[in-house]
Amino acid sequence: MCTTTDSTLTLAQLLRDPLVRLVMQSDNVSEEDHSALMIRVQECLLARAPFTPPPLQTSL
Repeated sequence: MCTTTDSTLTLAQLLRDPLVRLVMQSDNVSEEDHSALMIRVQECLLARAPFTPPPLQTSL
């Protein structure tokens, strides 16, 4: 993916990514199919691993 930050991408941002768009186009995958796949992946990952909240950051 073409990202310059370590932030979490939303599905909408992922679908606008130029590299993702090129792969989708070359594989003839629609936005609906790609979105459905990403949602299934997210659900599978959430089911496999319990959520661990990030550590609290404190400033002194």
